[in-house]
Amino acid sequence: MHGVSDELTSLFENAPDLMFTEAVPGRMTRVNLAFERITGYTKCQALEMSFLDLVVSEQKQQVQQILQDLKNGAAPRPYALAINTRSGDRVVLQVLLQLESVTNVIHGFARDITDGRLSGAEVQLLEKTTELARFSRYLQLLHRLSITNYASLQELFAGYLSTGCEIFDVSSGVLTQWNGNAFTVRAAHQEGNAASSTPVDSFSSQVAKSKKTFTCSRLSKAGGANCPYAFYIGTPILLNDEVYGTISFWANDGVPLTPLHPQGKEVIELMAKSIAIAIDQRNLTDQLAYQANHDALTGLPNRLLLKDRLDAALHNAHASDSMVAVVFIDLDRFKQINDTLGHSIGDVLLQQMALRLTRQVGECDTLARMGGDEFTAILTNINEQECAVQKVRNLLAAVRKPFRVDAYELFITASMGVSFYPADGPDAATLLRNADNAMYVAKNNGKNDLRCFSAEGSATALEKLELENYLRRALEKQELKVYHQPQVELCGKLAGVEVLLVWDHPKLGRISPSQFIPIAEESGMILPIGSWVLRQACRQAVAWQAAGYAPIRLSVNVSALQFGQANFVSSVAATLDETGLKADYLELELTESLIMRDVEQSAQRMAELRKLGVKIAIDDFGTGYSSLSYLRRLPADTLKIDQSFLHETEIGFGRSQLFETIVTLAHNMGLSVTAEGVETAEQLELVRQAGCDKVQGHLFGGPLSATAVEKLLERDGHTADKITS
Repeated sequence: MHGVSDELTSLFENAPDLMFTEAVPGRMTRVNLAFERITGYTKCQALEMSFLDLVVSEQKQQVQQILQDLKNGAAPRPYALAINTRSGDRVVLQVLLQLESVTNVIHGFARDITDGRLSGAEVQLLEKTTELARFSRYLQLLHRLSITNYASLQELFAGYLSTGCEIFDVSSGVLTQWNGNAFTVRAAHQEGNAASSTPVDSFSSQVAKSKKTFTCSRLSKAGGANCPYAFYIGTPILLNDEVYGTISFWANDGVPLTPLHPQGKEVIELMAKSIAIAIDQRNLTDQLAYQANHDALTGLPNRLLLKDRLDAALHNAHASDSMVAVVFIDLDRFKQINDTLGHSIGDVLLQQMALRLTRQVGECDTLARMGGDEFTAILTNINEQECAVQKVRNLLAAVRKPFRVDAYELFITASMGVSFYPADGPDAATLLRNADNAMYVAKNNGKNDLRCFSAEGSATALEKLELENYLRRALEKQELKVYHQPQVELCGKLAGVEVLLVWDHPKLGRISPSQFIPIAEESGMILPIGSWVLRQACRQAVAWQAAGYAPIRLSVNVSALQFGQANFVSSVAATLDETGLKADYLELELTESLIMRDVEQSAQRMAELRKLGVKIAIDDFGTGYSSLSYLRRLPADTLKIDQSFLHETEIGFGRSQLFETIVTLAHNMGLSVTAEGVETAEQLELVRQAGCDKVQGHLFGGPLSATAVEKLLERDGHTADKITS
């Protein structure tokens, strides 16, 4: 299509008359070579000016009035205007200004008539024939054709002709205005093999069949205003040497079919070029419109087109009293495929997924890609919810089948959420939001499943979102505080404290860590929060030592996201250097489930931490899937037995023996054992019999503020009685 665009550019640049375009109000946006030649200004200089800057001072007001008249709908006509050139000379131009109302752009056309280069008769003929106006009108027509949504190429041609085209009247030798019937257009690609036949054969057969009588003005010498016309072969419409059709015009019966007057031939050729350019721009417009509404990777509708389709589906459902289902589809663990095999494999998988899901939805349904690994389906013509649910189950089953990408056989699942119109919302935005909420419920409950929207689940999701929004401001608003729970040796001495994070919200009150820690981990906020907690804990320990209290060990919990950071060990070392706390007094608690995700990598990172002098505790032991044999491979110092294990244990034979066995084996591996969640005297007796080294729980206090801990700290140690008091 570039050939046609190049032709138009050449036509503009090399025209003998001055041409320019200008935004209203503003600077000129385009000038041709004749503009530079006549005014003396280079193109770059011209683009820093407006046309009014060139006009002599005594005519500036006239030009402003001309522009105002055009804004008010006046018809454009030529004016004689004087301009100042760059060298200071005065040049008189015959100027035609036209305002493009759609784009608010001025099209300017001018001919140099200085020193009487055109005679009065020539100027009069110029005004009468309005060659400049004709070319300007073609440019405006080109814009209108390119933005009009025609159903077919033939309609585009008809739209061109219906505007009234200036053509050459062979009988009178002058240009005249004809209506659309004056021309016939054949679209080469719409009539089978018609493109291979000659224009004469094609149009002669059309004339013989139709026997139409066309009406036009100032054409016939004989026969009056209504008369049949003979056929004249016109100009082919070419795009990159391909014939898209032929533009032809009818001449009066009896008028010799001799070559047209050269000026008339130029008009017809210009019309053919204009139509070709319009087709080129129409194709480009269609291509841009397609790209704006479709996903580049899969070719599926994107979010914008999905919204339009959903609005239309809801309108039809309302009229027919039927239902619409909106399905959110999120692929499970797709990131792992991208990270492991590369994005090129992931892209092919998404393309195959799009094809597979498309086959499952109906012809009247819509499947769109929202971005990343998320798809959305609109299911229409539904009378019962169960029918839609079955379709979604079919989508789930289709996703579960293996994919073949290059040499890999890939297995993947999806989490899907469904909302229904009108039960779950009256509009597109509500239905999309509710389907999204339902999808997250499916993902949070084990993935690889579907969930239908429920108001109760939505309320929980909204509460979670609200909590997340509050949490994002909690640090800067100083709502988070560090508290401590004592860890006590069985001999009664305070061995250390576990750092606890407390959130006191001004409206919601104290929020449990079990509520906000999972949100912090899911959103990634645990990284800045975890770094802040570690820094605050170390500073507090140093402050206690500086106040003269005996050093105690601080235990700080580490999240999986923190531990997985490549710079985690170095960040711990930097915090110790910054705060001045010796590494011996810092213990990091890693959960059993965190370590078991990748035992080898965990062991390596734990070893690096121990090289710093930091102690390592395995927290919540008994809740995961590890065995004591794995503990031999882990460079840890302390084993903390989860409180749920302790609560299920009874004093006496049986489970108490198992508890004792775990403690004994841990000791044999050189590990210290701490029992968590000790709340009663009976439980304290149990851990004492089992041989635990330390205990912690509400029996011994906590969570305590720094001031409360200071009351427990004494320079020569503590007893259990002192702590519990």
